Amino acid sequence: MARELKYDVVIVGQGPAGSSLSYLLRKSGLKVAGIDWVDWDRLWGKPCGDAIGAHHFDETGLPRPSGDALMQEVKGIDLYSPSEEIRLRVKGEGYMIDRNKYGRRLVEEAYKEGVDIFLKTRMGSVVMENGKLAGVKASGPGGETLIFKAKIIVDATGSGGSVRRKLPPSWPVYEPLKKTDASIAYRRIVELSQEIEEPEYIRIYLNTDIAPGGYWWLFPKGRTIANIGLGVQGGRGYPHPARIYREKLMKRPDVRSEVRVLSDAGALVPTRRPANTLAWDNFLGIGDNGYTVNPIHGGGMGYAMTAANYAAKAIVEAFEANDFSRKGPLWKLNLYYMRGLGAKQAGLDIFRIYLQDTPNEVIEWALKNNIIDARGAYETSVTGELEANLSLLDKVKLIAGNLRHIGRLLELAKVKSYMTRVKQLYKEYPEDPDQLQAWVERVEQLYREYKRELGVNW
Repeated sequence: MARELKYDVVIVGQGPAGSSLSYLLRKSGLKVAGIDWVDWDRLWGKPCGDAIGAHHFDETGLPRPSGDALMQEVKGIDLYSPSEEIRLRVKGEGYMIDRNKYGRRLVEEAYKEGVDIFLKTRMGSVVMENGKLAGVKASGPGGETLIFKAKIIVDATGSGGSVRRKLPPSWPVYEPLKKTDASIAYRRIVELSQEIEEPEYIRIYLNTDIAPGGYWWLFPKGRTIANIGLGVQGGRGYPHPARIYREKLMKRPDVRSEVRVLSDAGALVPTRRPANTLAWDNFLGIGDNGYTVNPIHGGGMGYAMTAANYAAKAIVEAFEANDFSRKGPLWKLNLYYMRGLGAKQAGLDIFRIYLQDTPNEVIEWALKNNIIDARGAYETSVTGELEANLSLLDKVKLIAGNLRHIGRLLELAKVKSYMTRVKQLYKEYPEDPDQLQAWVERVEQLYREYKRELGVNW
């Protein structure tokens, strides 16, 4: 027999987005349940680079990692050209974390302060009543059927969308992820026989021969422990990154010095602009579920926290207004996110599309000729504006000596223009859900035009 449980808010998934929301709602006075199919030891189990910028904690009010959850303080990123002869050092404070230990801290704090946590509880189906989302059905640890009823259901289950994909296809939140808008990632956490120099700097390597449509990384977690992995663009027939790791990365001295593999895993990572909407009637989708990632490097933990912070505000306002429809305060999640961080991520998505069809030769040329320097790389990743050195004098000098790259130089100017245009569209995100479809059509038209001009056919 099924057991029915009634809540104000049910959060499906307790990864970075879901556990952050549980933590942020712990003192809201609302009756909240957080559910996840894993146990305590596998919370935040999705493999990633484990790096997160310090500013995300200050912006959301979530606690900074400390104790055994903190593996390494980060002072910046070293970005390497394909030949590795050029290195751009981008300064910035951050952390390498133990994901499970940090995630457990958030969930345990939420539980201590009143959030009901249901682990080893697998989401099954959605409960619809009178055409509206009313709850979810799940299987508990002993196989018991649990029906969670709530005014608001939050999908924080990642890009797979355990709730989202079971909603009516006619709902705008039902938005599948295209294979080419995702990366297939593989990483190992390894112990190395040699000490890592400057472990406070994480390394990103741009090399299409190793990571087509992506990059590979070496992120130190101390002097002799490192997170090493790569991501390749999906949907284009590239080899699986685990195979590339074995066949190419393991030939490098800094990688093959591993003496012990502590863990290895792969994952699908969305690398696109945010979903068209994160909210609908009685529903919110946050984190990878709403594609709220940095499209260039695929980092999602900090943006999941930001989306959770905005979701918490929208949820509290919805209960104050006693309105859980898309016309009410839930829609503010979209306004909070899309007009700010979402606009930046849309700009980066435009740049991502350009980069994924750019060969090693051109990347090397651009970095060697200071088309993008360390500051420009940082500003681009933060603002979503292409901070390239494209003054008239630079263009004349470069064209004079690099005739074969004239087209690429002109393309960069186009990319910069489209980044600005898409950001403006996101800043005009509609206040009324009834205007969403017209806005989406404008965005999709811009993307079609952009891809046509670049000759991109994926």
